[in-house]
Amino acid sequence: MIKQEINKIKYIAEEILDIPFGSIDSPNRKRNISLSRQVVGAFMVCDLGIDIAKASDLMSRDRTSFYFYRKKHLEYMSDERIYPEYNNLYKCVYNAYMNDDSSLLASKNTVSWFEKLEEVKQQQKDIDRKMLHLERESKLLGL
Repeated sequence: MIKQEINKIKYIAEEILDIPFGSIDSPNRKRNISLSRQVVGAFMVCDLGIDIAKASDLMSRDRTSFYFYRKKHLEYMSDERIYPEYNNLYKCVYNAYMNDDSSLLASKNTVSWFEKLEEVKQQQKDIDRKMLHLERESKLLGL
């Protein structure tokens, strides 16, 4: 569910900059693509409150990239003269996503609820894995 919302944010950024859909996920370093990737990463970490480790999984990027996105976001937003293109894109993405009524992650409570749900799902997978391992051991022991 979170992945779908992140894809929605990516599509918003790609549409605003008129770059091909899915290009944020590519390793391409063209200016508009890397700018949109940076904006989406900073939006996830700074405004939506998604954990850096989770954000790196969602965007298939190294977590150190998100430390960089957060650092540069704070720098660019402190003085709009540094990188006005970044500020304009960030405000457009922020307004487009937060003003949409169907946006699930606009509320911090929803983000924490989804993170707890993901955690419970992961715990269930761990329990299933342990049960499978115990069943195999019991077969080996003849029980």
